[in-house]
Amino acid sequence: MSDTQTVTGEEKILVGFIPEEYAGVDVFRTLGAVTYHRYDRAWLEEHIKEFDVIVPHLFIRIDRPLLERAQRLKTIATPSTGTDHLDLPAIRDSGIRLVSLNDDRDFIDTISSTAELAWLLVLACARRLPELLARVQSEGSWVNTDVRGAELFDKTIGIIGYGRLGRKVSRYADAFGMRVLATDSDSGAFSSKQKWVQPVSLERVLQESDVISVHVKLNDTSAGMIGAEEISRMKRGVILVNTARGEVLDSAALLGGLESGVIGALGLDVLNNEYQSTRLPDDPLIRAAQTDSRIIITPHAGGSTYDAHAKVFRKTAELISRGVKQQ
Repeated sequence: MSDTQTVTGEEKILVGFIPEEYAGVDVFRTLGAVTYHRYDRAWLEEHIKEFDVIVPHLFIRIDRPLLERAQRLKTIATPSTGTDHLDLPAIRDSGIRLVSLNDDRDFIDTISSTAELAWLLVLACARRLPELLARVQSEGSWVNTDVRGAELFDKTIGIIGYGRLGRKVSRYADAFGMRVLATDSDSGAFSSKQKWVQPVSLERVLQESDVISVHVKLNDTSAGMIGAEEISRMKRGVILVNTARGEVLDSAALLGGLESGVIGALGLDVLNNEYQSTRLPDDPLIRAAQTDSRIIITPHAGGSTYDAHAKVFRKTAELISRGVKQQ
């Protein structure tokens, strides 16, 4: 890290990711005295007062009651672009510096893991991959005539949220010969150079898309934005993929859409109520997926690649060090 400064001395750093599980997390040892611990809330309530810097994991929300215990905390550095695991108003009120990957937009454009998983889910839903795998692995059969999927070529994909990840997915779709529609609350998200994408309203995305991929940030506007009413306006048999946040979609409404046949398949990397522990989320889609092969669920693995982890931990350490150098 040629443009950073190694931090020594009194800095005590808590990292919520352990080296045995996460590639590249050892980089934080260059910044000071590091404690690697996948903490729970009780542990954090007792020990948060001991640290100057926290690199939090995503399972426990850093909220106002916790921050009131953090007498010496100066920096919270999340190795993510999402911040819904953080109480942002409380952090601002406390005067604690917040570092996130959003602080270097050029850098996060180099990370494609979540967009690639979104595209994997699109393909897996379109080709009914769970059923094909089960045919060989569980049923011991080579018959495929009753498990036929769909081509993507010449179909329409609608992208909800045309930020970094939405743009990447739009390029994948274009490479597959798809018609690409996209909607975003920020009209400035679209560039005249991106000839392959057509900016449209959310209504048109819902009505015209054979595949819908969700990439919005979770906020007051996006929470619950896809419910029963929106699903009723979708094309029959639509494939719906979500790698954003579970709270953007109404799980009960999704089940209703599957039952009615409006939704042909779901590819989900995120669910409601998933930030409780390492246990499965308390979401009815989990139970439904046990018997419905149209529902494909992965455990919020979008950013979980060796490449992405090594990059984001290195960048987070760099951003922490920059801030210390400027103090």
